[in-house]
Amino acid sequence: MDNAWHSSLLEHHPDAIYVLIDDCVAYANPAGVDLMKACNLEQLLGLKPEVFLIPVHHETVKQLLENSNPDNPPSSLRFQCIRLDGLSIDIDVHSKAFQHGPNIAILLSVREVPSASSKSAQIIRLPENDAVKLKANRIHEALHHEKEILEMIALDKPLSHILEDVCDRMERLLANGSMCAISLFDQSAQTLNFGAGPSLPEPFTTQLHNIPVGINSGSAAAAIHYNRLTIVQDIELSPLWEKFKTSALQHGLRSCWSVPITTAFNTVLGTIDVYCHVTYTPTEDEHAMIVDACDLIGLAIDKKNMEQSLEESEERYRSVVTNLSEGIMVISTGGQIVTSNPSALRILKISDVNNVGRRHRYFKRIFNENGRTVKLGDDPVSIVFKSGTPVLNLSTGVELSDGSIVWLLVNCLPIFKKSNSSISAVLISFTDTTEVLETQRQLNFMASYDALTGLPNRHQLNLRLTKALADAQKHQQRVALLFLDLDRFKNVNDTAGHAAGDKLLRDVSKRLSACIRSTDLLARLGGDEFVIIAENIADAEYLRDLGERVLAQMRDPFVIEGNEYHLGTSIGISVFPHDGDDAATLMRCADSAMYHAKESGRNNYQFFTTELNVRAQHRYALETNLRRALGEKEFLVYYQPKISLQTSRIVGAEALIRWQMPGVGLIPPNDFIPISEEIGLILPIGRWVLEQVCRQTSLWREQLAPDIVVSVNISPKQFQDPSLSKFIERTLQETNLPPSALQLEITEGLLMGELDLLLPVFEAIKQLGVSISLDDFGTGFSSLSYLQRFPIDNLKIDRSFIHKVPDNQDSVVLTHAIIAMAKALGMSVTAEGVENAEQMFFLTDSGCQEMQGFYFSQPLPIEQFEKLLQNNRQQ
Repeated sequence: MDNAWHSSLLEHHPDAIYVLIDDCVAYANPAGVDLMKACNLEQLLGLKPEVFLIPVHHETVKQLLENSNPDNPPSSLRFQCIRLDGLSIDIDVHSKAFQHGPNIAILLSVREVPSASSKSAQIIRLPENDAVKLKANRIHEALHHEKEILEMIALDKPLSHILEDVCDRMERLLANGSMCAISLFDQSAQTLNFGAGPSLPEPFTTQLHNIPVGINSGSAAAAIHYNRLTIVQDIELSPLWEKFKTSALQHGLRSCWSVPITTAFNTVLGTIDVYCHVTYTPTEDEHAMIVDACDLIGLAIDKKNMEQSLEESEERYRSVVTNLSEGIMVISTGGQIVTSNPSALRILKISDVNNVGRRHRYFKRIFNENGRTVKLGDDPVSIVFKSGTPVLNLSTGVELSDGSIVWLLVNCLPIFKKSNSSISAVLISFTDTTEVLETQRQLNFMASYDALTGLPNRHQLNLRLTKALADAQKHQQRVALLFLDLDRFKNVNDTAGHAAGDKLLRDVSKRLSACIRSTDLLARLGGDEFVIIAENIADAEYLRDLGERVLAQMRDPFVIEGNEYHLGTSIGISVFPHDGDDAATLMRCADSAMYHAKESGRNNYQFFTTELNVRAQHRYALETNLRRALGEKEFLVYYQPKISLQTSRIVGAEALIRWQMPGVGLIPPNDFIPISEEIGLILPIGRWVLEQVCRQTSLWREQLAPDIVVSVNISPKQFQDPSLSKFIERTLQETNLPPSALQLEITEGLLMGELDLLLPVFEAIKQLGVSISLDDFGTGFSSLSYLQRFPIDNLKIDRSFIHKVPDNQDSVVLTHAIIAMAKALGMSVTAEGVENAEQMFFLTDSGCQEMQGFYFSQPLPIEQFEKLLQNNRQQ
């Protein structure tokens, strides 16, 4: 016979079959589960036989278990058993020990003795007529108690009073001096806590807190664990009271039975516990009475829990609204402010909302982004009242009662009455965007205008020149480009300092602005270079007059701090379409003409001519030599250290390429990188730099600085290379360099490309684990939008801001704004061009993380950088 047949035999056997292992129930067949009135097998597993037997049989069972031996013959005994429903029955038990692996197991075959031969039940019964009368009286009293308890619940009496009253009433209805208690269940902690029990000894009840649900912490804990009536006839012998047995017996408590209190949705709320001073088993009537009481108690507890949950929920929402940085207001149909949170009062500068009354009294006017005043009735709140449609994400300016202006991003939502679809009020939520808009305005200004002079910058110049050339080509007109370079300006910086140089540049911009027409454009390229765009030029005579006016304006001395400075101006002029038909060509021609003006004695103007080919020849020489320089290994990589402003340790470096041209010497990257981009050599040169840097960084991390990070400049053309991320990944693998040790530096101009083409490249690089830094931040097309759109890790503040701090207040404000913005966006900040201790201390106090600049070190070749790094790490 196979195992399935054996299993089927046990499952269908009419006798109750139990298997004990380690003196606990390890198996019961369906008949065994039914005999003990258990809901399922799990309710029996792990229980000892003594739980189901009256005390007189406990010693017999103990001896039976101790003397169990597979060699002993089967035994047959009769016991009085207490089922899980609390009733007692007589049973015949046949037992046989057998070997089960390393353990001795006992097989019990149990059969209920027919009632005709059973002993009298352990329930004391009254004569029939007296029992009927007593039952009727108890039913009447129970109904009366139920009515009074319901009234207490309806009157919202304290829960503790209701529970104590229930206990008192049940004790009057129960026999044998029973004492009632109620335990409350904490669902989240899975523990029981004492709720009420006025008749129980106080030293005992003080222990009934934070009792874990289980099978050894008392009847209540077991009742919750099994979710059923749990009767302990004798606490002294029951394993269910293992933890609290001593205390219960010390206070004269001998028996206890507990019934779970549940809601209509079977949520457990606690237990009703009945204690007796003697061993006792409840009658069916007592059981039924307690079960009825459970419904009342459950109603009271559930009501209290719901009220508490509602209060907690309201408090959470109140706390959230109170602590929101966003302003919240509710406006009634009459315009009164019904309620508002502290942020709303702070943003709108309302000291007492009760004194404001109607909403229009806390402001003077509302206006839109164009500055146009919005009349009352056309404002967002009025629109919502009229249309019933929400107004979302509306940028609105508000002039407050004190004359100050705040900008708000407003959402207005209708609040409808429950009885009908009419609007009872409008909920307004608004965010103060004043600082954000001001920062955006400053960054927009920085994107198109020079921070020092307020003139259009290179970006704005390129836009205007491109448009001017397109219009000139369309209308057959001429456009002139004048490239201006100040003579002897460097002397002013060297002798009087940068502050005097800045003041001089501002004065120059004012004089030059006075020379041009309203249709012309004056821009500052940077340093001491300016450009004038003159459109719709009739002949060269106007350009000569313009050149003379500029020279005349610059001829008078500049007075700075009581000192006179004489400057000259070298001017180069190119004309569309004669000298070129695109912006780059015109700029190059004007630049060549300007250098010709300098070579011609300075302080004059020169038109571009075909004879001005010196610079073109130089360019050709550079281009020719560039093509062989990579193969001849003429390029070098220099490293400028980056210093942690918190620890003064070298934490990184910027790799900078140099060209060691035979017979010429070191050529800076500004002279050959633009040419290499134009002739297509930037990709192989860029890859060579990446390989050299990764190999060298890996060596430094292994020997000198295990945490150093080196950044490499990546040009826009390199970034557009579809195989860039694959090349970086392969190079990192070949040089055994962790991706986190490499940082790519890009310029703001790169981010102006097509989003769909750029984002995949960014994502591929970020997936490698390589970080990205935005170089020269603040000098190009600065915008908050691309900082959110692209995964930038680091911002490098341009040296044009740093060299003016901490003396120049505008630079201080802008630097603070950039650092704060970067910190809010989770980016680190590196400052370029730090030249003195004052700048370093200012940046440290402002929260900047890193710096680089001549104050610490200029770019160094490998050997010198290694020595500097080694010395720094040993300090």
